[in-house]
Amino acid sequence: MCEAWRSAPDTERLRPNAMRQITVPASDGRRFPRVPRWLRVVLSLVILGLTVWFVVVPQFAEARRALYTLERISLPLVLLAAALELTTLVAFSALTVAILGPGRPSYFTLLRIDITDLGINHVVPGGGATAAAVRFRLLQRAGVRRARAFMTATIETMGSNLVLGAIFVVGIALSLAAVPTGGFYLLAILVVLALLVGVIAGAWLLTRRTDRAVAWARATVGRLPFVTPDQAEGFVRKIAEQVVELVTDPGRMAIALTLAAANWLLDAAALGVLLAALGHTLGIGALLTVYGLGGILALLPLTPGGLGIVEGVLVPALIAFGTPPSTALVAVIGWRLLEYWLPIPLALVSYLSLRLGVLRRPVPSSTRP
Repeated sequence: MCEAWRSAPDTERLRPNAMRQITVPASDGRRFPRVPRWLRVVLSLVILGLTVWFVVVPQFAEARRALYTLERISLPLVLLAAALELTTLVAFSALTVAILGPGRPSYFTLLRIDITDLGINHVVPGGGATAAAVRFRLLQRAGVRRARAFMTATIETMGSNLVLGAIFVVGIALSLAAVPTGGFYLLAILVVLALLVGVIAGAWLLTRRTDRAVAWARATVGRLPFVTPDQAEGFVRKIAEQVVELVTDPGRMAIALTLAAANWLLDAAALGVLLAALGHTLGIGALLTVYGLGGILALLPLTPGGLGIVEGVLVPALIAFGTPPSTALVAVIGWRLLEYWLPIPLALVSYLSLRLGVLRRPVPSSTRP
């Protein structure tokens, strides 16, 4: 398989010795109207309010009954769920290490950067873009070259989301007879199929037909106001170079896929453990299906970290698989306290430690493109 990748015509152009230097020109200085920040915040808050009112609030009809379920909760299992959530952070930063490869910052530095990124994503409306920008800047300050930091984030996000889609598909396959029919499941399945097809087609185009991908990118970007065709070509060729570097190293590729899967599976396991702490066990197929559904819908850039959407979907999804309503409500709230809210104070501590350490040093000249 490795020889097949190396024998591809365009792959030869992507080897380090044959890779030509790409110069990305500076912006031409044109300014274009942008959506005011206050308007974006207001729209995000409106979407969040509507989601909470129409999706989350109806779930709290079981709130009083749910309080009684806390009397029989298992504290050791709750602590285990918390440990599993913390381990997901460790796995994700290990994935960052695997994709960055040699010449990277220390693991502890990357762990703090990733936690900071996650915390920002959970508090800023539409926080994905803001968190990505902050992570990009922190990686640069830590000594990662600009292009390398951007390509690593792109590949890591796409690959991790692809693995989430695969986990959802496995869950459905394991519990096919019990999967409820509904709009949420149909939407999630369509998103997964589009994601799988898009990533596979994109990887093939980048690695086997790089020149064609460059021509398509230049033609497409030529109609957009913010990016020049030369910038698009530089991006495509750089990301193709890193994809080829990854897929032609089977060991590194296997480690990256394993860590991406561990990140999601440990998170799903925390939800399953919390259900067990409340006295209810859920089959592995049903657990992966419900978790995958919530994770995929959380990717929609409507609220920070899917706040309101995930809670509003997971509770009825668990009920549909036979979980008592009160148990489903408490388990989801407890899981979101660990998965969504816990990284926020950890992010503050991580960022402060970076400010007192790595960020106090001058920006290395090696981080320049």
